[in-house]
Amino acid sequence: MPDMRIVSLLPSATEIVFALGLGESLVGVSHMCDYPAPARGLPVVSRSVRSKSHLSSAEIDSIIQQARATGNPLYVIDGDLLRRLRPDVILTQELCEVCAVGAGSVFETAAKVLDYTPEILSIRPAGLEDIFDNIRRIGAAAGVLGGAEELLQQLQRRTENVARRAADGRRPRVFCIDWLEPLRNTGQWTPELVELAGGEEGLAEKWGKSREVSWDEVLEYQPDYVMVMPCAFNMDRTIAETARLSERGEWNSLTAVREGRVFLFDGQIPSRHGPRVVDVLEGLAEAMRPQLFNGLARSGIFRPATATHAAAAR
Repeated sequence: MPDMRIVSLLPSATEIVFALGLGESLVGVSHMCDYPAPARGLPVVSRSVRSKSHLSSAEIDSIIQQARATGNPLYVIDGDLLRRLRPDVILTQELCEVCAVGAGSVFETAAKVLDYTPEILSIRPAGLEDIFDNIRRIGAAAGVLGGAEELLQQLQRRTENVARRAADGRRPRVFCIDWLEPLRNTGQWTPELVELAGGEEGLAEKWGKSREVSWDEVLEYQPDYVMVMPCAFNMDRTIAETARLSERGEWNSLTAVREGRVFLFDGQIPSRHGPRVVDVLEGLAEAMRPQLFNGLARSGIFRPATATHAAAAR
């Protein structure tokens, strides 16, 4: 559909649109849509009520808790711009009000400013199959279902390759950190990715929600590996936030920390439910079993924390 006009209000959907070869159909994005690079030059339809790029984990959490308590939105939609863009399809989400504009706001704004009814596709994945199904749904809505199926075959082959090779052997205990202050585990698809990569995420619920985790729980669990992947933080911010953990006695008492089995992930990738979720799977597999998966992960997905801290100190 060459005349299709798409507005994506979440980064995951934007990545899917480009992966389906629909970049030219994308006429507007959210303020968080930064991948791939061409997305950064498109009209920005949503914005954050307050800039958080310079704030620490604790400061951001305080803003979020305050917004929840008062019922104030974290993001707003530019209704005038949406009207001018006249999208045929709007992509939104129902997964997390912290990460992107919620579907309710999108439906309300569209009904108020548009004199027609676009297709509003809202996605809410819990597991890997949900993510794959959303790729299929977006492809169908944009008239490229065949292309979506081809992309899914590639992603499924890569997934099966990791799962098959990682199926044998002991399953190490893994703790994936979604937020650092307060400390939170991961949820939804990440524990499933750990499982497919040959590990076990004993502090998280597969396909469940992220939750706060006490240091006592972590110390009792004594993970074999710690994967630091703070939601929506790029690698530089992940490095800076993780450095603060070295000031905590609990952190330094973890065997995984003392023995150098801590890995930092670009948190902008694991938190997004698009095609790069398989990149995260491959990164987890290589981090835990480098002899078996050496060179599998795409560059920039993860790095050892020890090397990262050394670089940050220079």
